[in-house]
Amino acid sequence: MVRAFLKRLGNECLDDNITDVGAMMAYYAVLALFPLLVFIVTMALLVLPDHVVADGITMGLEAVPHSARDLIVDKIAALTKAAGAGFAIGGAVIALWGATSGAASLGTALNSVHNKKETRSWIRRRVTALLVTLGVSGIMVLALGLLVIGPAVGHWVSDRFGLGGVFDVGWGIGRWVGAGVLVMFVWSVIYKYLPDTDAPLRIFTPGAAAGVVVWLGISALFGLYLDHAGSYEATYGALGGAIVFLTWLWLSNMALLFGAEINDVLADFRKDASPAAAKLADEHENADKPATTVSTGPATVKPQKEADAVATAGAPS
Repeated sequence: MVRAFLKRLGNECLDDNITDVGAMMAYYAVLALFPLLVFIVTMALLVLPDHVVADGITMGLEAVPHSARDLIVDKIAALTKAAGAGFAIGGAVIALWGATSGAASLGTALNSVHNKKETRSWIRRRVTALLVTLGVSGIMVLALGLLVIGPAVGHWVSDRFGLGGVFDVGWGIGRWVGAGVLVMFVWSVIYKYLPDTDAPLRIFTPGAAAGVVVWLGISALFGLYLDHAGSYEATYGALGGAIVFLTWLWLSNMALLFGAEINDVLADFRKDASPAAAKLADEHENADKPATTVSTGPATVKPQKEADAVATAGAPS
């Protein structure tokens, strides 16, 4: 069973050409990632202290290779500083629109992975991408807020019950576990709502978990390669950091698509035992959705007997 699953997964990845699709998505990711991060940072700064936001960004980018991490941090700082106080209104809206465009393009790629025909209107796709972007941003701001509330509540409980440094050890481990679970949940939300499918959220959890693990592994290996064998700066000069960033985005997109492929293959294997899996595996899931038509008056479809009579009367004798 495992061998059949892995073979099918490999074939699906090759058939869907996730390496090329990941490269194309990297273009949209460049346009969407910075606006999304700037929007999240801007919203967070409205309710959280500066040092908490800075610590959250540092923690969130821990898996990113050093060259790409420095590029992201510097760009976010420059954009936020250049925008000034007025960014919280006008600039945030522009950033949100740019991030929404990237989410919409990701939905198209996921439709291709699941072989789903897009039946939603352009407006509905945009609204869905907007809501997903806002939801992800809200989750990130909430997570940053927990970096403030968590230690405060934990130390209060620790002092009250005389637990000493137990909380510090637990918090040091728990915040990374929580970060991993949070990223998996975000990926599940992306898998669920961006493509045109009504499959329930739980169906997308396995691929999200596996995809995040693969993403962390790829990022770590790419970081080791850069530390010991990478020569991007020597080859590309000043563009070395940008090339590293684009390469990391490409690898990240492939990990995201790989997780979606896992969900797709699992659904196909389980479609006979699970109605939810059958819905995701059904390539004609949207075929029964009512088409939008324009009515110009009463129905003109005649009963079958009347239509047959008319046809008979008009036939040559």
